[in-house]
Amino acid sequence: MTQSEIDGEWTIDSDGVVQRQNTHTLDAESFERARKRIRGGLEWGVGGLTERNGAVLLVRQDGQWVLPGGGVESGESRTAALVREMREETGLDATVEALRVVTEQTFVHGDERETFNFAIYGVAVAGELTDDPGLEDESITDVSWFETLPEDTLDRPLIRYLLGR
Repeated sequence: MTQSEIDGEWTIDSDGVVQRQNTHTLDAESFERARKRIRGGLEWGVGGLTERNGAVLLVRQDGQWVLPGGGVESGESRTAALVREMREETGLDATVEALRVVTEQTFVHGDERETFNFAIYGVAVAGELTDDPGLEDESITDVSWFETLPEDTLDRPLIRYLLGR
């Protein structure tokens, strides 16, 4: 897979970390939800790329498969947030490894824009998957290991690139 096959503009820095910028146009309701979270202090989101025996770990959220992760809370480090999110969404104990991707994420609605950052780390895990993924107020409905990425995986080309597939 080549750089041109991955959505958005990106480069690889001297540490091997993918640096990219994405812009998503949102409907008014989705934009306002994002704006409220960003202006409420959401500066970073995190996701964990976990591979075990050739399978990658994904959670089902809002009708698509995504890497486990979420928002970094005020006063929390990105790595601590990822350990917490992995536990909440998958039931697994996580050890955060190398930073793999940093994305500057911009949401657009009309002439309005809001931006935050998202980091993907490699993660090693221990334990068994939960049969009740996510928190009560989250839209996570499933967690599973996949040898082949589902077609409806968010950032599928990037994840395939990171996995070397």
